[in-house]
Amino acid sequence: MTAGTGQIVLVNPRATYVNEIAQKCYPPLNLLYLAANLRKNGFDVDVIDANALRMSDEELAERLSAEKPFVFGLSFYSEILQQLRDLTRLAKRCVPGVQVVAGGPHANAVPETTLAQFESIDALILGEAEESFVSYCRTLRDGGDLRQVPGIVLREGEGLYYGPEPTRPDLSKLPLPARDLVRKAYDLKRYHSLLVRQRPVDTIMTSRGCPGVCGFCYSMNRHYRGRSAEDVVHELTSIRERGIRNVEIVDDTFTANRRRAMEVFDLIVREKLDISFRIKSRVNMINEEFVRKAKAAGVYLVSYGMESGSQRILDAMRKGTKVEQNAQACLLTKKHGIAAHSGWVFGYPGETLDTIEETVNFILKIKPTTVNTAFLRPYPNTEAYHIARDQGMLRGDWTPENADFPWVQLPWIKSREEVQALLKKIMRKVYFRPYYVWSIGSDIVRNANWTMLAYAMQEGRRVLFRAR
Repeated sequence: MTAGTGQIVLVNPRATYVNEIAQKCYPPLNLLYLAANLRKNGFDVDVIDANALRMSDEELAERLSAEKPFVFGLSFYSEILQQLRDLTRLAKRCVPGVQVVAGGPHANAVPETTLAQFESIDALILGEAEESFVSYCRTLRDGGDLRQVPGIVLREGEGLYYGPEPTRPDLSKLPLPARDLVRKAYDLKRYHSLLVRQRPVDTIMTSRGCPGVCGFCYSMNRHYRGRSAEDVVHELTSIRERGIRNVEIVDDTFTANRRRAMEVFDLIVREKLDISFRIKSRVNMINEEFVRKAKAAGVYLVSYGMESGSQRILDAMRKGTKVEQNAQACLLTKKHGIAAHSGWVFGYPGETLDTIEETVNFILKIKPTTVNTAFLRPYPNTEAYHIARDQGMLRGDWTPENADFPWVQLPWIKSREEVQALLKKIMRKVYFRPYYVWSIGSDIVRNANWTMLAYAMQEGRRVLFRAR
């Protein structure tokens, strides 16, 4: 063992918006799965949710100095590279000799760049890491050969060494997430969803992988598989027994196997769980029967990545959906009294002012219950990133030294400020329509949801007075 007490510490870093009113704050389910499997294999492990607890680096340093772990693990996300650099350095400073290990979307997308930019990282673990991370910790503890750990990436001379291909864990055999390790955040009711007044809320994973090939997404897992309905409802029952009645199913696409999803709904109804849900779906994967069963099971919101109201842009994104399916999904969901949340991405390569106007007019026509608009972020190693880079449109890049996110400068755009101004214009045109003002206002009053009121005021000020 190289350092510390034999404990493993996993940290969920702060989000970029940690000091603002957030749409939601959820348990770090990925880390809780890792922790559960580590404990199952005899390791002492702690999970620190610095995001939910809003911990400063100084507070985290005190915790690490006290616990003295021999392994410090982080999930890497592109938006918080500066913070991740600081945290990896902090770990090395507080616990000399600690092994710093990273995984997550950014590390999987660009392992070479990650190790080149973060001198404090000792190893990467790629893929779904529940089993390979146990192998890494056991090998490190016992003085074995780390090169044999599945999914590992190590520095080797001037290059990198890639270990054996990792296997995907059997979801039915994984222990349930170690939620007790973040009990303080639950007790403080830090886990929340903006549309739900009651706290805390919880999350559950019922499947992994997404069959989609969207050009803007850097999902590391295209191989879809799901847990059985019985297994899912067993976990939901344990959540319900803790007094929690609102859950988000965080699968990338809960409806990828629609029959399995409906089996989950049927069993929820049969067991009378009395829990409310929000789920994610592609617009082409629902029908009347599905939405009816979803409503009966307690689904109150379906989140759709509609992305664009222009078929040409949807095709460029390789979304695999039709504009008409966006409209039909919205209509069908609202018909059954379920909120239809919609996400829209502007600025994909090929976008023009005409296609943006087409999308805005489409949003105003179909009236989704809630709308989230954003300009494209060219995440590393995605199709959108490569197109923008190869066509000379990529501005900036993903580095811990760059405080601003990279962006795509389309031929008709002059500056980042122009992008920000255009997004504000889109948001004003959508959000300040009487339909949305009345809808959101009514929901706030009906549910006495004063956090949502504060959020609406925060976002209103942002749109009216400041660049986003």
